[in-house]
Formats: sequence, structure tokens, C-alpha cells
Amino acid sequence: MLGFLGELLLTLGAVVGLFVVWQLWWTGLGPVQEAKEQVTQFYAHVEPAAPEPVAPEGLRTDDVPDVAQVAHGETLGVLIVPSWADKTQNRMPVVEGVTPDILDRAFAGHYPGTATPGGLGNFSVAGHRRSYGNNFLHAPDLEVGDAVVVETAETWFVYRVTGHEIVTPDRTDVVAPVPGKPGAVPDRRLLTMTTCHSLRYGAFGNDHRWIVHAELEGWLPRSAGTPDVVAEMEAS
Repeated sequence: MLGFLGELLLTLGAVVGLFVVWQLWWTGLGPVQEAKEQVTQFYAHVEPAAPEPVAPEGLRTDDVPDVAQVAHGETLGVLIVPSWADKTQNRMPVVEGVTPDILDRAFAGHYPGTATPGGLGNFSVAGHRRSYGNNFLHAPDLEVGDAVVVETAETWFVYRVTGHEIVTPDRTDVVAPVPGKPGAVPDRRLLTMTTCHSLRYGAFGNDHRWIVHAELEGWLPRSAGTPDVVAEMEAS
């Protein structure tokens, strides 16, 4: 009897181990490739950005261009996190929607109803932390002042991280136009990134959400150059 129980426990352990491997590794292979292909398709349909690097003081803060809303599943642009360059797929498509058909493809999903890139209010995106590409795995590593760049068909939008918070999943007010203040009238151009988090298990749970907040530093026409943080990343 004891021998049977021992074999059963070993078998269950092996099954659990295989599930973990599947969840953390295998589920990422296809989505990462699909995200790369989506980015390639985006660049195939837009003019190349001018390669000249532009420093922060060269970014514009006036007359911020509007980016039109798109339908569910359509691409708004590309999210680039220079500090993730040697850690993960740091150039990912920003696609409308935060449902599994979007997030499980290693896309950064845009919360419907929130601001579009560069817009007044709170441009908000979600991404998986573990599994399906792990694209927001390193969100907690972002430091205040780090750049988060959104590239649309015609414009670069450069945001700078302003802080983090950990909230329960029901705290939808973090993606409100004024984070934490539903109904307030926005007067800033913000970015919020959300991903799963566990108080006990860190990246391996989803009882909480890790939130990254950022604010627009400036914008630049793609025809006028490339933000230096992106140019330096590509040159390294």
C-alpha cells in the first residue's frame, strides 16, 4: 500500500512539474513569435522612422497629435521599453482589447475606453507577467525616470515612469483618466501598465496587480528622428 501511494505521489509530482513547464515555457513560444510577426506587419505598413537620435530636450510638448481609437484586435502601435532590451521581447504590439484573445498572444492590450497614446488622460495597457510571452515580467524592475516609448504610425510618444503600486484586482480605478480618482477631469497625459502579481508568490500568482504609472515627457514625429533612448537601444 505504501509503495502504491509513493508511486502515486511521484506520478502526481511529475504531472504538476510538466504542467508548470508547459505553463511557463511552452505557452510562450507561439505567442512570442506571433507578437514578433505582428510588429513586423506594423512596420511593413508605415514609413521608416528617421534614424537621427533626438535627445529629451528635442521632444515636443505642444500640439500633441491625436491618435484615433481602433476596433478590438486592431493595432495601435508598438510598445518599447529600452531597459528591457536584454531581458525579454521589449518591442511588442499594442492591440485594442484586454481579453484572452489579445493578451494570450504576447500583445500589450489597450484598455478600451482609456486614452490613446499621447492622449489627455490615462493611456492604459495590460500584459502577462508569467506565461504567454512573459512580456510584462520585468514591470517591477522599472525605476522612476525609466523611459517607456509608444511608437504609432506617425509619432513617437516618450513616457517616464513616475511610480508603482500593488492593488487588488477590483481596483479598476487605476486606469481611470486620473488614476485613483474616478470621475475626476484629467489635465495630464499619463500611461498605466498593469500585470499580475501575488503578495506571496510574486510573479507566480494573480491575487493582486502590479501597476506602473508614467507621464508623457514629449512626442516626436517619426519623420523627424528617433528618441535617443530607442536609438541607443538599437545600437547596443
